Amino acid sequence: MGLGAWALLLVRIALVVIVLGEVYVTATVQLPGLMHPTASGTDASNYDAAGQRLNDGHNLYGPLLPGDRPVPRYPGAFPAPLLSPPLVAVMWRPLAVFGDPSMTIWWAMDLALVVGACVALAARGQRWTLGGLLVLLALGWPLARVLSEPFHYLGYESPISIAALSGNLNGYLTALLLVIWWATSTGRPRLAGIAAGLAAVLKLGPFVLAWWLVVRRDWPAVKAFVATVIVLGIVGLLGAGLAANLAFARLTLGAGITPTPLSIPGILNTWLGMDLHRAGGGTIVATILGLAVIYATGRNARISFLVAILVVIYSSPVVLTGNFVLLLAALGPGAGPGRVGAAAGSGPTSVTALAMPLSGVGAETRT
Repeated sequence: MGLGAWALLLVRIALVVIVLGEVYVTATVQLPGLMHPTASGTDASNYDAAGQRLNDGHNLYGPLLPGDRPVPRYPGAFPAPLLSPPLVAVMWRPLAVFGDPSMTIWWAMDLALVVGACVALAARGQRWTLGGLLVLLALGWPLARVLSEPFHYLGYESPISIAALSGNLNGYLTALLLVIWWATSTGRPRLAGIAAGLAAVLKLGPFVLAWWLVVRRDWPAVKAFVATVIVLGIVGLLGAGLAANLAFARLTLGAGITPTPLSIPGILNTWLGMDLHRAGGGTIVATILGLAVIYATGRNARISFLVAILVVIYSSPVVLTGNFVLLLAALGPGAGPGRVGAAAGSGPTSVTALAMPLSGVGAETRT
């Protein structure tokens, strides 16, 4: 091993230590409540409560009825006890039967997915991947500044550790985004489309990924995306009922959600003093501009994928620290698909020809 190889090994070890250190700081200093996934108000608890309401034949999107698990800050801060699509609650119907064990396992899997992805990227990523991971690990400082929160030392307001410990869907969505990139990079377009479709029905923002696939002219993936959305949409309709699906549509179209400081409306309000009501249109404008940038950068799949993830994050008026963990997927393994149209798989620019092997040294790997 040369001096450069030893230095690179030390960087990899340091990144893993930082990841684990940030998780420790979040869990013991900043947000120790995240270590109790069964407590009322945690994300796992809210998902479990949604599944219970469906099992009991109660209102999925409120108002709560006698016997329902309470959802702190509803009504009041939240217009509904669940802000996710109905499929999330349908998934939790069997899990809710087991109560606390399901919430704990869901939380532990979320922690394992996020930390595991970081460790894999640190252990196998190329130099630019390591640099990107370091940027994400340092993202807590600027986020804390925007939120006007104290930043005592590394680990505060860390999107990676908060997402890992919150039990929120963001950890699972990050895994799906990594699957999308890996599948696209290795000539598995249908798997990419299925993963993108699942992400979209779990959280509306990932519908942006359909546009990314269209820009790439990856028609097999687009078809798989549409089929997945239709099938899972039917599952959500049958599992939650028509009334719940209509209630979610009204919730989505009717807004009533106060933008967070990290969202586009929140930034416009904080930095430019724009009224929140007027600034609310900033989310739509930013989404449209983001879609245009995806198209403009379509010949570079990795850059356009990064832009797509940013649009997924900022297409909602609710942007929290944990949302930024999705950016981990932009550091995914493989050289990635090349130019637009590469997904067709013909000629020397096919996805399979451009993909890098995933084994061996140097391969990239608060709710």
